[in-house]
Amino acid sequence: MSCRRVRACQTVENMQFAGVACPGWRKPGRWYWIRRIQSRIGKNVMQQPMTDKPLCLIHANCQGEPLAECLRRVPGFGDLFEVRLYTNYIREPVPEADLSRCAVFLYQPLRDEAIWGELTSARLLERLPAGAGSVAIPSMFFRLYWPFWRGGGAFESSHVVLDRLLREGLPKTDLLRVFLRGRVLPGAEIERVTNQSLARERAKEQLTPIKYVDWVCDHFRERLLLNQVNHPGHELLCHVAREVLRLLDVAEPDGGVEPLVPELHPEFRMPVHPVVAAHWGLAFADESTRYPVYGRKLTFAEYAEEYVNARLLGIDDFITYLRARATTADH
Repeated sequence: MSCRRVRACQTVENMQFAGVACPGWRKPGRWYWIRRIQSRIGKNVMQQPMTDKPLCLIHANCQGEPLAECLRRVPGFGDLFEVRLYTNYIREPVPEADLSRCAVFLYQPLRDEAIWGELTSARLLERLPAGAGSVAIPSMFFRLYWPFWRGGGAFESSHVVLDRLLREGLPKTDLLRVFLRGRVLPGAEIERVTNQSLARERAKEQLTPIKYVDWVCDHFRERLLLNQVNHPGHELLCHVAREVLRLLDVAEPDGGVEPLVPELHPEFRMPVHPVVAAHWGLAFADESTRYPVYGRKLTFAEYAEEYVNARLLGIDDFITYLRARATTADH
């Protein structure tokens, strides 16, 4: 199921590590049950009805979609297990019948029982069969490239500096000139917001055996690692998939995981302000860089103008506006 709405995923990011502790990794005897299933089913696994397969359940946001597809395609795993994804941020129920057949449970930790109730990770883990294995997986959310992004509300992808300039009543031309020059984006504020975001991710990272924050910090200047704040790019998704296979003691395919992991909403890569790009020394972004925005290729300046136009028109859903503009801008 698609996670189009950034604010919905952000809800999970905001809530998931407050409350009751959850184990991050549980495996009986080096994944003995995988070996047991392999020996029982053997080469005849593809002849087994789908309903006879044990389940691999994934309880996650949109980031679980490419992981689920990858696992379905991995030889030695997808032929042994039926992979099912339950989307956490919409509070999709996980049927008791599925939990009773679950052999592998992959989950983004949800810990606040007052918010998530029966869907907290601790409650779901308690309902697994004896001997089932579980791994906590990341729910990644980075403001590295977009320190002034804010979620929530109908508009979905707000920019705090642009909104402040709009409230000051500057004419559109003057507003964009001031904004794009970057004097309203002080380096100290970029650093402060980014450090807060990284600290939050490091706290979340403690809940999973999959480490990713240092990897992102090591590589984010070289290439764009995320499509949006909560939509990791292909390389980062592959890093997580590779780690999941390692923890499941499943061999990585000879051709790697890259051909097996689909992109996560590549139709929209949120443009990076050239001042932010210059601050971090990004090798791939400047004022002339064009980003895919629902069928169009926009520079940051063009994207910012679309943002201001939407605000001035009273549009309350920026993503829907961008999609509509993609069908009308060239006509």
